[in-house]
Amino acid sequence: MAKQICGGLGSNPDENITTTVLARHLGVSRNTVPAITAKFALTKWDSRFRKYDVFRHIHGLDPLLMDTFLVSFKTAHSRSIGDGTCDADDTVGRICLIDELSGINNLASALWDQGLIHISDLALEYGYAYDTFRKKLKSGDINLPPIQPIELSSNRVMYRPLDVVLWRRHGIVMNLPKADGSSSDLIHLPSSEHTDQTSMRLSLSDSMTSAVFAAAIAATDEKSDISATPAHSPDVLHNTRP
Repeated sequence: MAKQICGGLGSNPDENITTTVLARHLGVSRNTVPAITAKFALTKWDSRFRKYDVFRHIHGLDPLLMDTFLVSFKTAHSRSIGDGTCDADDTVGRICLIDELSGINNLASALWDQGLIHISDLALEYGYAYDTFRKKLKSGDINLPPIQPIELSSNRVMYRPLDVVLWRRHGIVMNLPKADGSSSDLIHLPSSEHTDQTSMRLSLSDSMTSAVFAAAIAATDEKSDISATPAHSPDVLHNTRP
């Protein structure tokens, strides 16, 4: 099912959810959820999962820090309007230059509503038919976001749609707030004293480690018998069909 990059906000990060809702967010079928939750040590509370725990255990992110992060991220990618006399902290007097971010007011809710997408379903965003995308991925011609994907299983290498769109269209990586004890999901980041803590513009080379790249290829090979994705709007990314 198609999911808009922006819109449908207002979900509660600490909301309790069913197995079916979790499966929808992860982009998998319901019967694969037990193996995934076991892998990520995600447990139920009163027979339900918590969105807060899903973010921390599966995404490796802290949803409670995302509001502050979003303000800083938007400020870093905005400009003054009017006579340009407003200061950097005046969010009312500034306009976000990135369309995909301008409509987001609750980042945790936006990331939840977008869910995860399988790497092979990135073909549309990159402008290729599925088979062509798979071949280009295997030959190293696809510039994937330089972040660690979420490997739900050996053949389910997933990405957050917003991460893909910001990298593909703008060359930007969000350094999202990590859960306590987790490491950054950025791969091969160049060191720089001028690097923004909330976002980075990275070179197009060395965007993935060899291990992640191999996993990505294996994941697309697992889906090689799936028919090509039908044409849709370029502003929409899609969930993997169960």
